[in-house]
Amino acid sequence: MAGKLYVREQKHICGDDYASAPYMEVDVFEITAAQHKASARAKKELATSLVKDKYNEEARRRYLNQLVSTNFTRKDYSLTLTYAGEHLPAAGDMAQADRDFSNFIKRLYRYCDKHGIEHPKWVCVTEYSTLDEDGKRLGRHHHHAIISRPAGLEREAIEDLWGKGRARCERLDFEHGSVEGLARYITKNKRCKRNWRQSRGLKSPKTPRPNDSRWSRKKLKDAFENCLEDRAFWEKKFPGYTLHRCEPHITGAGTMHLIVKMYRPDRRNQP
Repeated sequence: MAGKLYVREQKHICGDDYASAPYMEVDVFEITAAQHKASARAKKELATSLVKDKYNEEARRRYLNQLVSTNFTRKDYSLTLTYAGEHLPAAGDMAQADRDFSNFIKRLYRYCDKHGIEHPKWVCVTEYSTLDEDGKRLGRHHHHAIISRPAGLEREAIEDLWGKGRARCERLDFEHGSVEGLARYITKNKRCKRNWRQSRGLKSPKTPRPNDSRWSRKKLKDAFENCLEDRAFWEKKFPGYTLHRCEPHITGAGTMHLIVKMYRPDRRNQP
């Protein structure tokens, strides 16, 4: 990459603010002089593209992890919905699989209305059964969802409302990156088509104004080579947070890019 390079620090805060969010990701990466001098709107678009590029599977997983960490806690649920044979839509019938989940949500909302329970928030990834070039069925339709737990909504009721086969509802676990692992798991199968849906009203991760002056290229290179597992180094950089993982990447342009994943120990397992 020709020309002078700068280093940008871009936070993605998964909560109300830096001081209280239970989880945060930080991108530290080299940028061009043009990106450094760009408008505030262009900088915002670049920050969003880091974790929301619809054509980049890894970016989508990052955004899903951030979205879940922003909106759900360990009191909420992880839900898997599978089909019994007599209810399984035909391979390739994605519309029917989508209707099945939509009808499940309608039944859930009616149940909540009947019992005076607030409608839950949710995120769902549906994995579809498709056909390959030889007409062979690939996979089975099923749904993975993360769903909030408003007062009075118990997992047995959620499971009973599915009615199409097996429903498994479990408490979310935010320890040791398990939510990130769940995000990776439910988007992992490249053979099958998937659709990601979410309820209204979910909060997006916050992307505050980037900082283009906190890092030099020399400091980035040192962190890239020597500080990937140095918890004390990152805790000093971002007080109140502790290191979960630091991921080094060399971009297609040959520049350095660190993704630093951190959590706040006192809020990580909030009830």
